[in-house]
Amino acid sequence: MRHFFSGCGILTILSALLLSAGCGKKEKVRELPPVPVTVEQAKIKDMPLQINTFGKVEAYSQIPVKTMISGQISRFLTKPGEYVKKGDVLLEIDKRPFEAVLQQCQATLSKDRILLEDFIRQAEMKERLLASSAMDTNSTKSMRAQAESQRAQVSSSEAALKNAQLNLEYCTIKAPIDGRTGDILIYEGTVIKANDVDVIQLVQLKPIYVVFAPPQLNLPEIQHFFKQGKLIVHAQVPVKNGAEADGELTFIDSVVNPTSGTVKLKATFPNENIQFWPGQFVNVTLTLTVEKNCVVVPSQAVSKGQDGSYVFIVKPDNTAEYHPVKAGRSLNEETIILEGLNGNEKVITDGQVRLYPGARVYEPAPNAPAAPTPKGASADAGENTGTKSKTSVTVKS
Repeated sequence: MRHFFSGCGILTILSALLLSAGCGKKEKVRELPPVPVTVEQAKIKDMPLQINTFGKVEAYSQIPVKTMISGQISRFLTKPGEYVKKGDVLLEIDKRPFEAVLQQCQATLSKDRILLEDFIRQAEMKERLLASSAMDTNSTKSMRAQAESQRAQVSSSEAALKNAQLNLEYCTIKAPIDGRTGDILIYEGTVIKANDVDVIQLVQLKPIYVVFAPPQLNLPEIQHFFKQGKLIVHAQVPVKNGAEADGELTFIDSVVNPTSGTVKLKATFPNENIQFWPGQFVNVTLTLTVEKNCVVVPSQAVSKGQDGSYVFIVKPDNTAEYHPVKAGRSLNEETIILEGLNGNEKVITDGQVRLYPGARVYEPAPNAPAAPTPKGASADAGENTGTKSKTSVTVKS
């Protein structure tokens, strides 16, 4: 019996020692330090549906000016690169040969009209004599035929006169449109043939086209919204402080390019300040529509997991909460959240790699030192995350 009680005492002592050892181990467990994070507020805003591509500026119209008659260029009344209005005189051809032809046509017409009057007078006289049986019928009809023939000759002379007047007008070449002149290709004194070579180029800059070709996959959407109303196109020259402006989509090509799989579009820009020049390459943004009241977060806040997209939000007690979401399209580093958020949450945009549900987080002020790490916690934190803490972070509202 004495040995029995002795064994029980030993067991009791061992149990107490084990319990004491277990309690000591629990005292060594330390809480992980808070994780520095960058936080931004989810927003509710309107998001445009856009197609971004590149395009090229084209002249609204480009006319190679040629002469309609043959002759010698007497003088130019414009300079290369000068802006001209419709109807302004560009150059003149020596008029003297055409003035002589005009005078000759005027004289011929006068002679033919005098002869016509004489033939008509003789025909009328013979018709009166025919009525009194003093003139035979054949002679009367012959005179009437000569009068009608002379009438036709007068008409021919009038046409020749109009042609001479027109050729004289062609000696003065005027601008058919408002535009800017290019380089002069023919010098004064040169003898040129009618409709032979270009004398000068005239380019219309106001308005102006921007031509671009998005993929054919976007064609159904473009056609759908094009039928509903005006579509705005924004163009910008891709250089620092490059010119930019808004225009309107005015043309959709009837065919898809089988080689590139794109469809040609044209937008018209007023170009009042002539900020765009033909041949320039520009960045193009076509806005199809604007989606209202979308829940939007910074794109870097959305992460991908095995179960889909998710974000971490900051709860009022400064702990991180895992939120699965359904992400939509992105624009300008912002992503639309279709499901999972209501727009009032604070989402974590940096530091997610160290987070887990319930992790404590803090938002240090800019240039603030890192939070002190409890003794012995650094190793534990490294075992759980394998990532070093950041020393500072920017907080955005």
